[in-house]
Amino acid sequence: MDSSHEHEFIPAANPSESRAPCPALNALANHGYLPRTGKDISLSQLTHAITTVYNFSYALAFLLSFTAILRYGKVSLTGMKVDLASLSQFGPLRIAHQASLAHSDVPSHTPDPALVQDLLSRARQNPSGGLDLRDLAATRVDREAQCPKLDGLHEEIACGESALAYLTLKAEEAVIPSRRIQQWFGEERLPDGWWQNVRPRQIIGLAETRRVVFVIREMMTNIKEE
Repeated sequence: MDSSHEHEFIPAANPSESRAPCPALNALANHGYLPRTGKDISLSQLTHAITTVYNFSYALAFLLSFTAILRYGKVSLTGMKVDLASLSQFGPLRIAHQASLAHSDVPSHTPDPALVQDLLSRARQNPSGGLDLRDLAATRVDREAQCPKLDGLHEEIACGESALAYLTLKAEEAVIPSRRIQQWFGEERLPDGWWQNVRPRQIIGLAETRRVVFVIREMMTNIKEE
């Protein structure tokens, strides 16, 4: 879409810049599709950035954005706004959860290098050179085993995040290539060639996301029984 300097990758360097425990949102801010400050983001800004950059359906993007605003938003003169850093707050009705794929189990605004390396190690062990759905399911099982048991809501959120990462980043070989793992999870940037050949060609919608969540959950159950 846009390769101009307006959307070049500039990671947050100032402590006042706000970032979330989510590589998808942080990449949007690091590329300027959301305010680079990561602050005072409106529902329309968030929805538009997600649909434009990740090719999510409007319904899915609105659901994700509205939930973030509802759970973490603050009232301003121009309506409800959210700061990305607020999304790191844990709680029974919050979005943030333990056992993240790439963030630590405490309120976090940057990826955990050890967890990113674990993802890369799993990708290298796959003959296809990336993470497939079973790899993601196995990672989820291992991460959840290291933490107090997640409640049903946060189990669903965690599986949903894994499903969306897979649908967003997978290559034609049905794996997330190692380079994309490093750039998206590790550097929180859009992978190289995003607009040319990485961005999903088909719109990612609610039905497809639910289908992949179901597959991941089934795989997790099978892995636990092995």
